[in-house]
Amino acid sequence: MTLTDAQLWTVIAGFLTAIFTMLGLLTHLTGRTLRAEFTSVRTQIDSLGTQLRTEIGSVRTEMRSEFRRLDERFDRLDRKVGALTRHVFGRPE
Repeated sequence: MTLTDAQLWTVIAGFLTAIFTMLGLLTHLTGRTLRAEFTSVRTQIDSLGTQLRTEIGSVRTEMRSEFRRLDERFDRLDRKVGALTRHVFGRPE
């Protein structure tokens, strides 16, 4: 059985239509999948950013507390050195 010219062109057109339809569908589904994955990654990055900000805040609070303690210790040390200086050199300050 041989195909006539019209039948051959109809088969070619049908085949091309099927191919382009599958390509369009594949492109659409791939795009949706990528969009969903990017949204998921963005959500995870936002979550990590929030956790990092929280952690930095707690470290900042802890460091301020430690610096206050050091300031108090230096103040006490300064008073003691001043008292020793007055005692040894006999100068009131």
